[in-house]
Amino acid sequence: MKSTIYIQLTVESDERDEQTEHREVRGALVTRRPGWIRATAQTPGGISKAIDMVSNGLTYQVYVPWKNLVYEGANRIDERSENRAENIRPQHILDAIMFAPVGEDQLILMDTESYGRSGFQIVHLVDRNGGDPPRIGRKYWFSRDDLSLARLQILDPDAELATDAWYRDWQEENGLPYPKSVRIQRPRDGYRIDIQILKAGLNEPVPDTSFVLNLPQDIQVERIGEPAAETTAQASND
Repeated sequence: MKSTIYIQLTVESDERDEQTEHREVRGALVTRRPGWIRATAQTPGGISKAIDMVSNGLTYQVYVPWKNLVYEGANRIDERSENRAENIRPQHILDAIMFAPVGEDQLILMDTESYGRSGFQIVHLVDRNGGDPPRIGRKYWFSRDDLSLARLQILDPDAELATDAWYRDWQEENGLPYPKSVRIQRPRDGYRIDIQILKAGLNEPVPDTSFVLNLPQDIQVERIGEPAAETTAQASND
């Protein structure tokens, strides 16, 4: 997937009683299985790049040019930060955009549900987890009107809602369906991302270089999820 998008970030206050909506900006979203993703956002007006974020599925980097700073760390969140923006991970977007295939050890259960005035057919993916009790890992909500995917809920190992994604306005490109509007909510991490897909770019070739940040020399590096300490790193331009 090699998309042109509009993207907007909304961050909740610590008390969860206020929301700060950042301005919607133009950007790009590039993905490749199994876990590669790169997301960029321009400054308002498209004058320059505001943020550049990349992940290989295990680790991630976020380059902020106007700060001459790059954040990096593991995709997993061991301890949530009071700074909501530090809880954002590229994998949260990837999980909601490129769905993981059904595993051989997963059970599929069907259910129906009403939400507002709409009815849905829900597909539950149940992880059997070896000798541990089975648990629901994902819930796919399909509209009973046209069977389009309307919602995806991803549960964490503690059965808490990790991702709540909504999909609207399904289109086709080269015979492949995609939603023009995606809302990704991370309730425990305190943020929401809204994506409007302008050009989907489905199944376009994506080279390895698409997932390499070209960083300037002597850029400041800050590790997320480790004791706060800024170090200076020699960054490669390869």
